[in-house]
Amino acid sequence: MDEYMMSLHNHFPENINQLWAHHVVDECVRNGITAFCISPGSRSTPLTVAAARHPGTDVRMLYDERGAAFQALGYARATGKAAVLICSSGTAAANYFPAVIEAHQERLPMLILSADRPPELRDSGANQTIDQVKMFGDYVRFFQDIPPPTESIALNWLLSTMNYGLSRAHDPHNAGPVHFNFMFREPLAPSVQPVSGAYLQAIPASRWKTEKPYTQHFFSPAIPGQEVLAPLVGLKEGFLLAGRLECRSERRAVEELAARLNWPLIADITSGLRLKPLPQLLSHADLLLLRKDFREMLLQKPLVHIGGQFLSKRLLQVIQEHSGPFWHISPRVNRIDAALNHSHELHADIPATLHYWMSNALPGDEALTRHCLEINHRVAETVASFCASAEQTDEILVARTVARHNKNALYLASSMAVRDMDMMSPPYAHAPEWVAANRGASGIDGTLASAIGYSRGLQQPVTLVIGDLAFLHDLNSLSQLKEHRPPLTIVLINNHSGAIFNFLPIAEHKEWFNPYFNTPHSYDFKSSAAQFGLLYQSVSDPRELEKVFRERNLEAHTLIEVQIGAEYNVARHRELYQRIRDLD
Repeated sequence: MDEYMMSLHNHFPENINQLWAHHVVDECVRNGITAFCISPGSRSTPLTVAAARHPGTDVRMLYDERGAAFQALGYARATGKAAVLICSSGTAAANYFPAVIEAHQERLPMLILSADRPPELRDSGANQTIDQVKMFGDYVRFFQDIPPPTESIALNWLLSTMNYGLSRAHDPHNAGPVHFNFMFREPLAPSVQPVSGAYLQAIPASRWKTEKPYTQHFFSPAIPGQEVLAPLVGLKEGFLLAGRLECRSERRAVEELAARLNWPLIADITSGLRLKPLPQLLSHADLLLLRKDFREMLLQKPLVHIGGQFLSKRLLQVIQEHSGPFWHISPRVNRIDAALNHSHELHADIPATLHYWMSNALPGDEALTRHCLEINHRVAETVASFCASAEQTDEILVARTVARHNKNALYLASSMAVRDMDMMSPPYAHAPEWVAANRGASGIDGTLASAIGYSRGLQQPVTLVIGDLAFLHDLNSLSQLKEHRPPLTIVLINNHSGAIFNFLPIAEHKEWFNPYFNTPHSYDFKSSAAQFGLLYQSVSDPRELEKVFRERNLEAHTLIEVQIGAEYNVARHRELYQRIRDLD
């Protein structure tokens, strides 16, 4: 056998199923996609074996497909790159759906490789067979049903199709999930059924002399023309509103723009700027909006929204009343305009656009920023003095304690955890730039797995702040920590209920509120920590909270369970809101 044929046989394993699977995995690696989240199953054997033995992959075996998909989601949030999900046929892939929806909403790349039965077993009553064709509907950017591997289909079709799907997953204007559904016939194991030499020789030898993808896709960032940007550059004053920002270059550009214009900056917690001590930052903007004077200022000035959506309901309510110039700058093509009042939608690269603005900007009005910062300072002092008087632990204290003493990247569960961090936390010098939450569809499912995936992507320790119901919902994802490093710190807020509903009008209707909304329970999670090998501490005293968090073991997975009275917590929030409204 000549050298060329030897190289081909080294690249093509035992049978045609394994051959195709090898090249699917290899093409992922050539595109820089190396993280694999695999759930065990028989029909997916060729893909699993190919991923396991490829030298360029990082494989995690994850029992639960739902948790695996959320780990892939967190990984994509950290890296901007897809992780590869591999599962068997039947309901396995259906468990991916919640994470697929979140990835779709947040424009996060994700690659699904599901195994399926061949055509002759579809719609036949065969075991573990469902209709998997386009099962995720419009929530994926691209779907391809891959026929059973055969020598009658050229391998370059598979390679080209894989690359097209990967490009759709990573489209900078509309990233998201992509689904390949692979039909496999027996043999599923890597038993020897040699592929013909003619089929192998159809692939150019040049492929094995490079590590580049079969097809390279390029996206060119464009800056809109001067005539488009002239009205933006001509603004003399206004408010900068930073929604979710996806990378360091976007965050840096917004920081520099705020400093250059000297405009007041309202930063969502997922922007990565909310906890930083920036000179123009209105750190308690959500609380400032309790005040009529600040709301009126915001309504009277131009607004420039940069990036993704906002968490603050009060900010969204004020935006609905705004009728002046309102720009939105984002590379994404999806609409983020719930108030339906944007005057300008600029689909463009954020750093490039903001740098152009900075180079042509007019001097800002310092009076507006100075006045806003004065109000923010008074509100910040009010929050600090209010917290000093706490007799019990509440969720305000949890948010502020984590903010002061955390240097890890942050992952924040939906419900009150993310809201209190956004509202109550002071900025601090060692704040992490990596702050994330699942706010695309704002569900509580998969939060723990998402945080683990986020840590995997960043290769950094992560602190997760999560409520008791969200923790219960994803409890089995604690099993993912067995093979995971760096360490995860979990701050679990246990108010023994779905306490966020205490803030909603349904709480006034006692006959329905409990148990249908409040969903009370009596669980604590010490035994869960022991079961999965986590260090554990329980806190109920506000004086202990800071000490426990500050002195936690930074080298091990740790669960800090904070016991909170739900009614006391609601009363504390409402009292603080009233104090802010009453400020002179």
